[in-house]
Amino acid sequence: MTTARPTAPAAPSPRDPRGRGARAALVTTGALAGVLLAALPASAHDRLVSSDPESGAVLTGVPAEAVLTFSSEVQELGTVLEVHDDAGGLVSDAETQVEGRDVVIAVPADLGAGDYEVVYRVTSSDGHPISGQVPFTLDVAAPAPTSPTTTAPAPPAEPAPTTSAPAAPPSSDVVDGSDAATTSAEADGGVPWTAVGVVAALVVLAGIAGAVLSRRRPRTR
Repeated sequence: MTTARPTAPAAPSPRDPRGRGARAALVTTGALAGVLLAALPASAHDRLVSSDPESGAVLTGVPAEAVLTFSSEVQELGTVLEVHDDAGGLVSDAETQVEGRDVVIAVPADLGAGDYEVVYRVTSSDGHPISGQVPFTLDVAAPAPTSPTTTAPAPPAEPAPTTSAPAAPPSSDVVDGSDAATTSAEADGGVPWTAVGVVAALVVLAGIAGAVLSRRRPRTR
């Protein structure tokens, strides 16, 4: 007894228009699915839409602040902006300000010429962290060097001149003994009355002594 084998359906002929339409529909559906799947993660997170300064900008003056604007309002928690120099060193760690879609940081006013980057780490509205950097260049004049201020030594203080009152001339009323004697002698015509008085006193004394002696001498008969 012979068992009949099931016969597979015949493949559509390459020339069958219905087969070509089915294959085209499958290819189109797969392509659309891939595009949609790729777009879903990108549309779920916020993204940077603009910045001031712009990426790659060359500035002739130091901006007061850097402002980054995102596609949606970002969360303040975990959002940080920093300004780095071309060597990666931190030149500004000022407090980051979140103002809706804008994230702001102050820029130091004393930055010199060179390349810099605004480095950001932002928490998007759906909680997903995003990060990146915005490069810019400063083409500013170098600050003039400040010379150290030296204080000249104060000159030595000169002693104040001492002014003393002139000595009073000797009073005409006070004279010494020799001057008084000379003045008295001149006033009296040059006679030394003091010597005359001494001689007179001696004569008187001699007379008294003679009288006393004559009284004591015995009388001769």
